[in-house]
Amino acid sequence: MTHGRILAVHDISCVGRCSLTVALPIISSVGIECSVLPTAVLSTHTGGFQGFTYRDLTSDVVPIQDHWRSLGLTFDAFYTGFLGSFEQIDLVKDLIDNLSNEKTTVYVDPVMADNGKLYTIFDESFPKGMRTLCEKADVLMPNLTELCFMLGLEYRPGPYTWEYIESIFKEAEVFGLKKIVITGVSFDSDTVGAVFKDYETGATGQVMRPVIEGYYHGTGDVFGSALVGALENKLSLEDSVRVAVDFTVEAIKRTFYSGADVRYGVDFELGIADYVKHVGDLRKSLRFEQVREPGQIARVSDLAATIWPEAYSFLDHGLIEYMVRTFQSYGPISDYVAKGFVYYIVVCGTEDAGYIGYNMEKDRMFLSKMYISKDHRGEGLFTKVLAKLKSDCRDAGVNAIYLTVNRENTAAIGAYKHLGFKTIDRVDSPIGEGFEMNDYIMELRF
Repeated sequence: MTHGRILAVHDISCVGRCSLTVALPIISSVGIECSVLPTAVLSTHTGGFQGFTYRDLTSDVVPIQDHWRSLGLTFDAFYTGFLGSFEQIDLVKDLIDNLSNEKTTVYVDPVMADNGKLYTIFDESFPKGMRTLCEKADVLMPNLTELCFMLGLEYRPGPYTWEYIESIFKEAEVFGLKKIVITGVSFDSDTVGAVFKDYETGATGQVMRPVIEGYYHGTGDVFGSALVGALENKLSLEDSVRVAVDFTVEAIKRTFYSGADVRYGVDFELGIADYVKHVGDLRKSLRFEQVREPGQIARVSDLAATIWPEAYSFLDHGLIEYMVRTFQSYGPISDYVAKGFVYYIVVCGTEDAGYIGYNMEKDRMFLSKMYISKDHRGEGLFTKVLAKLKSDCRDAGVNAIYLTVNRENTAAIGAYKHLGFKTIDRVDSPIGEGFEMNDYIMELRF
């Protein structure tokens, strides 16, 4: 896989782990080319230090952008953090407009407030300006204070209920986001973490960890950078949030137990190797994503359109086109799901490797669909898929699976026999427009 180029737009605090001194090493560690655009240079960050120096680099942004445009550069992702003025917000919006390509993802961390209060350098008009940038975001990473300010909602301290969080997700739809991750959320006094929603799939969730005493500078930047690195590696939103939360929590723990001066940020460096391994392991993992939302149904129909012509090359081309259109396109799959058929996308690492579909009958499962793309055959996926199907059968209290297979499909017949299926019958079924399917019925009992 060729990783893309991301532009991290943050300030540089020369001492103190935050902003670009955090984003660059974390994102780069998982194979992403991380370019940087500093908005300011500070001798230290502003939390707990006195007499720090500050050099504003706003005037450098346009000349830098002009040079990049002369080189024909574009970025596959943008990751923005602290921006100190309306002018910088407008300049970043111009960067996104002028240096994006057709696959660019925009990550925005709208750093400006916490615990119900704006940072002292901002006035009450600033959230409206920041909102204009957030409306360009694909992935938004605010805390609840920042989100409430931008949405014009009254901030309320936690603990929260899930119903309240769902109402916030609903309010945030006005941004037009693909994904949102809200940090610093608690549902009780003992835990804190992040909640998330994928607006494309409808998936929501939370990752909570025990509260660690104290206030730790730069943890938002550590979390955001780890999240961006995981998402840019094409991990799911849930996996990415979990990786980022765990990486951040472990950094806080190391800092807490070492007794280090918290002004200098958290000890994230010693956790980078584990973070890289965690992301790498998830990229190779196998999972089954149940199909419920329109976007998932579209992915299944795309898989069918790719897999069927290759898998059924021995059939008449017109028959293949008819079967895909009639049984495996978006509309028919939607109807099957609505009728109670269960579909899973087989996700291998970060790729859709195939799909399965079944109907649980009274005494056995009818396995309607089980297809793996040619790029993932020979990886033992059929055996793992079968283990998943058996598990679902046991949950439903049945101990048999049956399916139909074309009598000319000798490769599939051999594969099913290898998995333990036995031929129990044969059937010829008219399927419309003069076409007929000539199948064996095969069954596995366990």
